[in-house]
This record gives sequence, structure tokens and C-alpha cells, in this order.
Amino acid sequence: MQALSLKRAAAVASHPSSLKLNKRLARISVLVLSFTLSLALFAWTKQHDRHAQSSWLSRLLDRTRHGRHRDSPFFPHDTTTSFSPVSFPADQAESLSANNLCASFPHYLIGEHIQPVLKMGHGENRDMINAQLNSVSACFRPDELLIVSDLPETLPNGHQAIDILHNLPQRYRLINDTPEAQPEPDFAAYEAMYNLFRAGNLTAENDPTMKIRRTGWRLDKYKFLAQVERAWTEKKNKDWYFFYESDTFVSWDNVFRFLSTLNPDRPLYVGSPSPGRRDPKTEEETWFANGGPGYVLSRGAMRVLFEKRASSRETGGWTEESFLLKYVNIVRTDPCGDAILGWVLWLVGIKLSGFFPLFNTYALHSLPYTDRLWCQSFLTMHKLSPKDMVRLWRWEFGNRKLGRPLMYTDLYEGFFLPEIEEDDVRNNWDNTNWDRLARGRDVYVDSVEECREACEKTTSCLQYHWNGKQMRKCVLMPFATLGHAKDPEIVTKKEGGEERFIYTSGWMTSRIKSWAKGHPCVVPDWASPSTERHY
Repeated sequence: MQALSLKRAAAVASHPSSLKLNKRLARISVLVLSFTLSLALFAWTKQHDRHAQSSWLSRLLDRTRHGRHRDSPFFPHDTTTSFSPVSFPADQAESLSANNLCASFPHYLIGEHIQPVLKMGHGENRDMINAQLNSVSACFRPDELLIVSDLPETLPNGHQAIDILHNLPQRYRLINDTPEAQPEPDFAAYEAMYNLFRAGNLTAENDPTMKIRRTGWRLDKYKFLAQVERAWTEKKNKDWYFFYESDTFVSWDNVFRFLSTLNPDRPLYVGSPSPGRRDPKTEEETWFANGGPGYVLSRGAMRVLFEKRASSRETGGWTEESFLLKYVNIVRTDPCGDAILGWVLWLVGIKLSGFFPLFNTYALHSLPYTDRLWCQSFLTMHKLSPKDMVRLWRWEFGNRKLGRPLMYTDLYEGFFLPEIEEDDVRNNWDNTNWDRLARGRDVYVDSVEECREACEKTTSCLQYHWNGKQMRKCVLMPFATLGHAKDPEIVTKKEGGEERFIYTSGWMTSRIKSWAKGHPCVVPDWASPSTERHY
């Protein structure tokens, strides 16, 4: 053993270069291994730090943005506009023609992804219809926008309205399915209008649906299921079907951003929640989307809605009635078309995803500016005047943002603040908002001056309203809203007698500005679906 060790030592001693080479290779190996480990450690540390920083920032935003925490019903979502250019200088947005503004509209989203469906009636206010077609719907080409009505007619900008009632099954025109069934009274005015139209004698003066506005409203319920079927039949397999009405304002840029957060292949029914029927089988309360602010059906929902069962015979005949015949009795017994649609969707297993205040039942000047709305986006508003419809549409072209949607805080800057003077008081003006979104507090005083003093002493009061000496009611409100002109009126009380209401409104302008300054919007709040937010 000792002799062998001596031989190995002699061999190494006789080859000194070999020893140096082995040591050099060992050093290089150690250096490479150390460098690799250092790189791995550095990458892991950066990733961990980035994640920690992101988590910390998210927690900070959740905690500081209006006191909201991670359990809030809002989620972040980065969006960008599809309009090009993004916006126009304010003076150009006011003065350019609709065609020039619409040159920025992303038509590819309509052609490939979204189908707009506008519902109207021949007897509706023509100023409202014209305002809609020259603002919210102005950028749609005739082949992009589906317009359903109760009479076929040519409309501004080359659009054609479809008579969605004319081809309804005969059973819709009868009160029931018995052999002795009488004609449905709802269709009497429609048949009279249609016959005058066929004869070329229909005028605004003799139009039965214009003379009896209630009849036009009663006919409206028959359009809801029919327009959904027509949209699917004529424009099948779009990602989204967006239904709205002639007095609905739609921010299409915000709509495009919002829909990018959703999956069109899920069966989605989206809108502003209203309470519907109670399910007799499960005792559940159901919800439907209020038709006025508009609503959306996904491709997934449409596929479920129009799926029909086929027989096992070789010819594969259908074993169910057509869509419209299947639900004729529901239509006969419910006066509201939007409620009918919601119930039909419930029956096929599709519940409403409530997205108030994205879909908003308020008109522009009735919006209550509160923390509940402030940093949220808006998609629609309802019951706008023709003037406000056009004005808001043009304002949007001058104020659109690249990296975020327009929010309620932007509406405050554009449509509330410029209208209010310092410590403004207006006679014959109603700034109250009686909805559950923002309630006021009542006190009783003898003058509008005392009402203002009560507001000044209440730190949360941003505006006030006084109903006059007879009523003495002073409403103190912790929100700001513009409201509208309203003349005095005599109101008959349920218990007998009459009361005279006057409407005097005031705003604590400096306090409102201070509140707004203290509520900056860092990022927009995208609301998760809920039927609890229904106002």
C-alpha cells in the first residue's frame, strides 16, 4: 500500500502541468456554479419584491381609496379606448359634424363582436328619436344597427325600422287559446295604424298610437322577446347583444371597456336590477334588467335561450314550440316587457347579473353625486331630454381618456359644477332625490333662510330644499345633485284636504367643492355583479 502511494506521488510529481490544469478547472467550475446561484437568487428576490410591492400597493389603494378594503364590491381592471383619435379639442367636439366625430368610431368592434339593438315606437316623440339617431346611434352604419319598432319606416341617416309586431304568431292577437277567443285589445290601435299605413293615409294627426299613448306603451311589451329572437336570427353568434331605447344614453367607449372584462361564452344577462316575480317552485325572488337603461345578453345566453330539443327520429323534428309561441301566455299576463324577458331567462336558468350604477336609471341632472357613485364608470342613463342626449354625446368626444373610462366624477366636473353659482338658491327648482341611493334628513322650519342655517349647522349637509310655509319641510342632503325646474303645485292628501308645494333649492357650493377635492379618484372602480345595488 505504501509502495503504491509512493508511485502515485511520483507520477503526479512527474506531471506538474496536469495538477495545475485540474486546479484551474475546479476554480472555473466553482465560479460558474456561484454565478448561476447568484443569478437565480437575484431573479427570485426581484420577483418576490415585485409581488410584495404590488400586494402592498394594492392594499394601500384598497385602504385609502374612500376607505374601501379588499372585501369591497369593486375590482381593478386596466382598459384602453378603441376610439382613434381618443378625443377632440372641446371646441371641435361642439362644432364638428356627427360624421367627422364618428370617423373615430371603432367599427370593427360592431362588425365582429357587438350587436346594438334600438327599440322605438312610431308614436314616440320625434324629437327624441331624431336626437338618438344624431347622437348615441349616429356612428352606426345602417347595416350595423338593428332598429325594431311597430311600423316599417325610413329614419334619419339611412336607417330602416323593422315592424317587429307584424309577424308575431296569430295567438298573440287573441286573448286566449279557446275557439271562442276574442281579439286582443292591445292590438286594436296597432291594426288601425297599420291599415292606415298600408293605405297611405297615416298621419301624425290620425295615428291611433299617438292619440292614445297608453296603447303605445301596452304594445311595447310585445317587442321584447321578438327583438331578442330577431337579433339572434339576423346577427347570429356575435359576442354581445346590447338592447337600448330611444331615450337611453349610451357611452359606447365605456361599454366596450366594460364588456372586455366579461366572457361572452358564459350565459350572461346584464343590466340594472328591478324586482321581478317570485318563483312558485323555489320561492326565490327573481330580478330582471330594467329596459330603460338598456341591458346585454351574451352569446352564451342566446344559445341557451334558443336551444331547441329535437326528436330521435331520422328527420330530427323539433319537439318544442317555437320560441315566441312557447312563452305567449307569459306575454299575455304580464304588462311589462322587460319583466317578461327576465322571467323567461330565469326559466331557462339564466339569472340577472346586476350592474348598477353602470346601467343607471337616473337622468343626467338627477344624478346624486355621492361616494357610492363617484369613482365608478357609467355605461348608460335613462330618460334624457333630446337636448341633454346630444349635449352629453358631444361632451364625451371632447373628454374621452386613453387609459381609463369616463366616471361620475367627470360628469360632476362637466355638468354639475359649471351650473352652480356660489351659495346658489333657486326658486321653482327641485334638487331633491328621493331614491334609496342617497336619502336626506327632514327638519321643519318657517323660511328658506332657516333651512339654509340648518344645513350650515349640519357638517354632512351639501344641499337643502324647502317646501314652503304651508309644508314647512326642509330636506338636508349629504350629496349634490342639480335637479330641474318645477313650478308650485297643489297636492291632494290621501286623508283628505290639499297642500300647496313650492320648490326652493339651495347648495353649499364651497362645501361641495371641498368634498369633491377630498375624494380624488386614483383608479376607476369596476363593480362586481350584485342585485343588492338596485335603486
